[in-house]
Amino acid sequence: MKTSNTLPSSALLGALYAVTAAIAFSTAGVIVRRIDLPAWDVSFWRSALLVVTMLPLMIWQRRAILVDSRNAGLALVMSAVLLAGSFVSFILALGLAPVANVLIMFGATPFITAIAARIFLGEPLHGHTILAMGVAVIGLALSVAGSLQAGALAGMAVAFIVVLCMSGNYVVVRHRRDVGMAPSIWLAGVISGLVALPFAHPENVTWAQLPWLFALSPGQLAVGLLLYMASLKRIPAGRAALLGLLELVLGPIWVWLFDGEKPGDLTLIGGAIVIGAAAANVWLDSRRPSG
Repeated sequence: MKTSNTLPSSALLGALYAVTAAIAFSTAGVIVRRIDLPAWDVSFWRSALLVVTMLPLMIWQRRAILVDSRNAGLALVMSAVLLAGSFVSFILALGLAPVANVLIMFGATPFITAIAARIFLGEPLHGHTILAMGVAVIGLALSVAGSLQAGALAGMAVAFIVVLCMSGNYVVVRHRRDVGMAPSIWLAGVISGLVALPFAHPENVTWAQLPWLFALSPGQLAVGLLLYMASLKRIPAGRAALLGLLELVLGPIWVWLFDGEKPGDLTLIGGAIVIGAAAANVWLDSRRPSG
């Protein structure tokens, strides 16, 4: 009798984790505005602070980490490389294209993730999920339509690398649900920090910027990643990726609330479409019999 309630409650918890992760990630724009450093400097400090603050956790859990490393060392390394690849590619994309052009590419994430999960994990791809993804992409395109600029193809191509890295990591984490992924997050911080170091000027940071850097990482980044990893242990990769699009919708909302920059009407309408599509997909999934 208990098992019939376990799977739905676990799926609901997974969806809640994914939504909370998206909320955490969506605060990045507001925080970065207050740091006021070049992108590579932000990338370096975000990675360095993540590595330093996670180190006590790594030492405290060293026995469990050693067991996980022996059992799934390759998966942890692959996850770390893909996470670091998404961190670095995102910075490169923003240097080549306006934010709106980069965001529109992220609309492909649920599609690529769902297809990869279908191919490599055998996860089902229901018709209503495909429909929800299509509607969400239309909503995302609508929300950024007023800001799109020409001549940003190179940046959008690099942004697609972010999509591939994120989708690949969804599959890796979903495949090894029995393994704690904290070591991969820490290693991703090491890799992305080393990549950013040649292009950054760490000495330029001021004491006033440090609290905001800590809020960005480990605060926003670590919390978001841990919740995102936890969600993948409970819900299919495609559904988690679709819920992750809420990050792109909520980002402009935070800027509106904290900086007074009201989004355009199309942005608000498009955001409502994305939220509606994701919510409808979760509701329809919940009505399907388990197994």
